[in-house]
Amino acid sequence: MLGKRIFELGEAIHGSQKEKTILNLIKEYLSTRYTNYKEYQIKTKEWRIEEFSFRVNGSEVRASLLPYTSGYVKGEVGKEIAFSTMPEHPFLVSSVHEENSKSYQASVFYDQGKLRRIGVKGEKPALFSSVPLKQGDKVEIYAEGSLIETTSYNLEFTLQEGEDYVIIGAHVDHWLSGYHDNIFSIDFLSSLNFPNLKHGLKLIFFSSEEGPRCCNGSFQHPKDDVFIMISLDALFPNRVVFSATPDLWELSRFFNVKRIEMPTPFSDHFPYVIEGFPAMVLYNDDLIPWYHSDMDLPVEQDILFSKELEKSFLKFLQALDKMSKSELDERFFKYAESRGVSIKGRKGSIVPYGLNSRLKNEK
Repeated sequence: MLGKRIFELGEAIHGSQKEKTILNLIKEYLSTRYTNYKEYQIKTKEWRIEEFSFRVNGSEVRASLLPYTSGYVKGEVGKEIAFSTMPEHPFLVSSVHEENSKSYQASVFYDQGKLRRIGVKGEKPALFSSVPLKQGDKVEIYAEGSLIETTSYNLEFTLQEGEDYVIIGAHVDHWLSGYHDNIFSIDFLSSLNFPNLKHGLKLIFFSSEEGPRCCNGSFQHPKDDVFIMISLDALFPNRVVFSATPDLWELSRFFNVKRIEMPTPFSDHFPYVIEGFPAMVLYNDDLIPWYHSDMDLPVEQDILFSKELEKSFLKFLQALDKMSKSELDERFFKYAESRGVSIKGRKGSIVPYGLNSRLKNEK
């Protein structure tokens, strides 16, 4: 299976040769079935870790450096080194490190032995340790890395021609083991037998979703003739978060839904939201305990979840195909009106708001 081949490659950092290898594997796997495909070159940055070591009381300890930190620090826990356990949400790691940086030279996190890669701000070293530290432990961190400007590409397959297109996308880069974020989605899309649609249909495999926002493949991809964009990202048994523009919420009925929400800004659908297209992502934050970790591995429930998701997703596509752009626009504007917001057009009408988004000027 394609997913197994990708998983065996290991970590695929955005912009890296490993990312390009995955794109080439997808192309090799799908091009015999879908002969109409294009490569769209994008500008991105590769994070290269030239050197990294973490020593505690003189012994080398397994650890993971956090993007995009580097530096050399030698000191004691509680003096030069801050030691923190994993906060309740991965997105809080950055704020903990930011606070630590006011008083310490480096941050060391611990999460029951799991290693993670979670982006943080600032240049002071930050890492996850596979062992807990205690006050007074002597620590030495040597981390040398840099963001290198490079190019990669998005891989677009046209499955069915049309006047406008249903776009279904998944990113190919991943931190550490990355099975559910996002190898599972790639494998799922590569195995589907799609129904004939009135709208056109494209699959896009995006570069650099995990990288800096400036370099995301989805931001740089052409957006001509889009009917709707659907991103699959961080799927995990056995339910989904239906994160979508409000005109699509009714279609959540086809899925085993954890919750319905305004579009999260943290996936490849959001550049389409900003440009005014109906767009959504299916994900599951039940993955949080393993998110961006070396323990994001295949689980027994994946097979049944994939089968159930396939049934739901195909029914969803067939219902979506009966709709028109004008119908979706009408639903969107009615929602805005119900929220007391007057908008003239969809483009720019939704803005990021915390972990989700909201209508611009909504109180």
